[in-house]
Amino acid sequence: MYDLSIIIVNWNSRELLQKCLSSIYDNTNMLTIEVIVVDNASSDGSADMVAGRFPQVGLIRNKHNYGFARGNNQGFLRSKGKYVLILNPDTEVVNDALLKMVGYLKLNKEVGAVSGRLVYPDGTFQRYYSRFPTFLSILTTWFLPRTIAHKSKPTRAYLMLDDDFSKEIEVPQPAGSCLMVRRDLFLEEDFMDEQFPIFFNDVDLCRRVYDKGLKIFVLPAAEIIHCKGKGGLEQGKPFLFLSAEYFISMVDYFTKHEGAIKAQLLKILLCFGFLVRSLFFLMEVILTIKTIEEFEYELKRLHLFSGRKSVFSRSLPK
Repeated sequence: MYDLSIIIVNWNSRELLQKCLSSIYDNTNMLTIEVIVVDNASSDGSADMVAGRFPQVGLIRNKHNYGFARGNNQGFLRSKGKYVLILNPDTEVVNDALLKMVGYLKLNKEVGAVSGRLVYPDGTFQRYYSRFPTFLSILTTWFLPRTIAHKSKPTRAYLMLDDDFSKEIEVPQPAGSCLMVRRDLFLEEDFMDEQFPIFFNDVDLCRRVYDKGLKIFVLPAAEIIHCKGKGGLEQGKPFLFLSAEYFISMVDYFTKHEGAIKAQLLKILLCFGFLVRSLFFLMEVILTIKTIEEFEYELKRLHLFSGRKSVFSRSLPK
């Protein structure tokens, strides 16, 4: 058994992936590791680059883009490490960050997963952490103007805007771009829930860690460079689709973890929020503040969102 299995799900991120892999092998001398790259049908030569420059990597070549959740499940099934790290191809490991993360899990049995301190390439801290969403935090965060939302207590608590990340801190939901978990937590169930095709699969994973009575911590001493948004698997999809899918996945998350009734209430509230937002846009069109295209965009998002049933409610008993 290895100390650590590192799973990287990649799609058309050849140059970033090469830097990521180099940083791993340059900074993990004190650990026994295996790296598994799951390439989702990249057209930029990513898979060939891995095979040619990093022959020690376990490479899975998919014929189609199966997405983040399924790709990580493929990697997890092949993994043999005591701990498993899901890592985006747009990240770089700094110094002994992974050694510190493994060491923390070894010493703290009540902790089920850890993440590192994410920074931009220029070293600026990347506040990409949150608590689990609630009705109130969703409404204040997504439907109030940003300047007002970031002054409200629900949003500040949800996005952890007042928390001190200069010390070890409990974070219920770190970014899925870098998350190390105990492998034995998921030996009897799917690692990631593939019913979340794009969003909230990492939130669901973190929630399941907490459901097992464990916690998740972020370690400031374990630094990871993250080129946020550069290595996403959904870059080729229209922004309108992704925007609607995000809120659809949010309802799916509530259906799974809070029950169908709360999820349906959330969907009604979100529909109302989108409707109010569309009416405001219409007023701004009349006042020539916004264009008719911006108003139509809001209506299309409302239509996409309201017409979609939760993937979980379809299988709930009648």
